[in-house]
Amino acid sequence: MFHTPDTDTLRLCSVLASTAFGLVFALVRFGRRIEPQFVHWSASAFLYAAVLTDFEFARGNTLMIALLLGALAATNMLIVSGLRAFDGKPPFRWWMLAPVLGCIGVHILPGWIGGRIPSMSMLTNAGDTITIAISAAITGAALWSSGRREHSRARSIAGLAMFGYLPGYAVTLAAYLSTAPRINYLALIPMLSDQLLLGVLNLGLLAIPAERAQRRLRDAALRDPLTGVWNRAGFDVCARRLATPGAAVLAIDLDHFKEINDRHGHLAGDNVLIELARLAGAEVEALGGEFGRLGGDEFIAIVPASHAANPQARANQIHDACRRYTEGMPDWTTSIGVSQIGAPDASYHDALQRADVALYRAKLAGRNTLTV
Repeated sequence: MFHTPDTDTLRLCSVLASTAFGLVFALVRFGRRIEPQFVHWSASAFLYAAVLTDFEFARGNTLMIALLLGALAATNMLIVSGLRAFDGKPPFRWWMLAPVLGCIGVHILPGWIGGRIPSMSMLTNAGDTITIAISAAITGAALWSSGRREHSRARSIAGLAMFGYLPGYAVTLAAYLSTAPRINYLALIPMLSDQLLLGVLNLGLLAIPAERAQRRLRDAALRDPLTGVWNRAGFDVCARRLATPGAAVLAIDLDHFKEINDRHGHLAGDNVLIELARLAGAEVEALGGEFGRLGGDEFIAIVPASHAANPQARANQIHDACRRYTEGMPDWTTSIGVSQIGAPDASYHDALQRADVALYRAKLAGRNTLTV
């Protein structure tokens, strides 16, 4: 019922699609110096189109085919280098040459070793398939693992698209090992996969920067613009995962903040707020907790139950950190109220109310102290 697919037509479809995506990457990159990944991904798409075109003219030329197979592996490595550039890492690493040189060497060496032994042709084709599959697997693993690490759906989709080529390479390998090589399966089957996966891969790559930009916008809406710590809404979101019985909630307040503003100016007051957020926030983060600013000179922290067995000791640790302020700044102190989340508490807000009462007592006790 079905005829053998037309390899030339499949190749043309892959060339056109890859060229189109290469143009998209190049146009998106135009005028954006802060997005170097598009240079790598555009180069990968254009190189892939060039490799598929040149295979038609390289028949019978072992060295030319070997170089084209190496270039085919390079298209996958350019995807990885673009991903690394996007993450602010050095784009290229020495190990990226291994798949490229492996594809070249595996295609050339059997001919040098075996001369015109008939079985060598089958082994060469199988070796070509394996080395190209390895480069695809490396690319898929880089995308998938970074997607899990960064919680990026776009990276994961692109990684799955690369892994989607592997069953096709497995079928290609089985075809070469079980039948006489009358058909160039390495040209046929992966290009069949292209018709489904090439668009998914490149659309996934295109979505990666947009996804990060969207995440940063969402994160900015949950951050205090002055200090960079969580605002009230952001803290509420992050505190939920830590709000278990035994967790400690701290209400932190600057002492005599109005006097600092009146005596030294609002810029000095802002610097004090920034310094408090930096010192206390770093200490809370080291304890596995979350830190936020409720507004004005009021801050809040939650320390997970695993680090809050002795809440007064943890609060003293944070209070001591606030005393290490930078020289040249106005003198400032903090008062802290501490409470623990109990089993009957519906949320951390119940503990926060008790911490506010403790904070008020610390203020009445003369400030620069903490009350549990």
